[in-house]
Amino acid sequence: MHKNTLYITFDGLSDPLGQSQILPYLCGIAAQNFHIHILSCEKKNRLDKERQNILETIGELPITWEYILYDADGGVLSRLRYIQKIYLLAKKNYKEKKIELVHCRSYLATLIGLSFKLHYKIPFIFDMRGFWADERVDGGIWKKNNPLQNYFYKYFKKKEKQFILNSDAIVSLTHAGVTELSKQYSKEFIENKTTVIPCCTNTGLFKKEGIVSSQPDTITSQDHLIIYTGSIGTWYYTKEMIECILCWKELIPTIKLLILTKDTQELKKILTNFSNEEQKLVITGSASYKEVPTYLSLAKAAIFFIKPSYSKIASSPTKMAECWAMDLPIITNAGIGDNDLYFNTYKGGVLLNEFTMSEYISACHTYLALHAKKGAYREIALNYFDTHLAIDRYTSMYKSLTA
Repeated sequence: MHKNTLYITFDGLSDPLGQSQILPYLCGIAAQNFHIHILSCEKKNRLDKERQNILETIGELPITWEYILYDADGGVLSRLRYIQKIYLLAKKNYKEKKIELVHCRSYLATLIGLSFKLHYKIPFIFDMRGFWADERVDGGIWKKNNPLQNYFYKYFKKKEKQFILNSDAIVSLTHAGVTELSKQYSKEFIENKTTVIPCCTNTGLFKKEGIVSSQPDTITSQDHLIIYTGSIGTWYYTKEMIECILCWKELIPTIKLLILTKDTQELKKILTNFSNEEQKLVITGSASYKEVPTYLSLAKAAIFFIKPSYSKIASSPTKMAECWAMDLPIITNAGIGDNDLYFNTYKGGVLLNEFTMSEYISACHTYLALHAKKGAYREIALNYFDTHLAIDRYTSMYKSLTA
């Protein structure tokens, strides 16, 4: 007999994040005697492209999926309506099925999980995915000098405490996040309740073996290709990343930077800071989730710089797991999530402490020394970031909370 559980996410299954960080986990958990009822928010343009693929992925598994359409450009009132719509769907599922557990992805979903716990005594998982309210302030999305945005920040920090105290289990993306929570609450309380599950990847899809591809016209076999994948702006220091690669050209004359992103307009704005000659070092493009391994296979290394901030100690970039799975060293900055652990202890690549020319040159020398010898980067992904490890940890939580 399958146990009925409810999974609530305000990220879409049709988003790249949903396909890499939600669906694979839920499919694996569902195979372990759980009937998972998914509630999500979907963007129409992505849903139109991916709906059939999602249904095929779910296939014959004990998974049902309901969603509402979501407009990312909507204001505060529209977001409140989305929460209300998802809440009503959740309540309908509760009435129609014997829901034994509610799994909430991030803070908005956990508003509903907390309500169900208080009203119906149903256990819930606070899958916090980082310090969401602090991320919005650190990323400049909410400004504390704006009375309404400051109210939202204080409201969700208050709710965060309720989520932590009332949840039956917590998921943190990083050990650094657990350490920070242990400063605010009892260390024993946090450690007993929290499981660390970083953003993992499908190491069967992200692997160099079996990839057959021809190089794009803009890339030659002589190019020393460094690759960046993902969003532009907010958290990612794209301008500094390009400056670093330009600096490295002094030591690696054939270097080029490939930027794969859907944020083409934002990238164009940043590129205007550079001369036409400098821009020749940057190759741009976009790719679907399943196409990313092909592009990664062309590169010598991956690079990304993230805005250092308090909230980012709880961050685990998905691209990090994907690049290591493709056996690539990573060039990034210190102070993000558990980076210091994985780079210093497991030798995952090069960490920069600041964004200066002297630091870039020093990092290049370190990188060239790494490049001269064979690293075990894929081993890091297999040992710590494989999707199956995440599935095992989530399944263990589900079993303990529905026993």
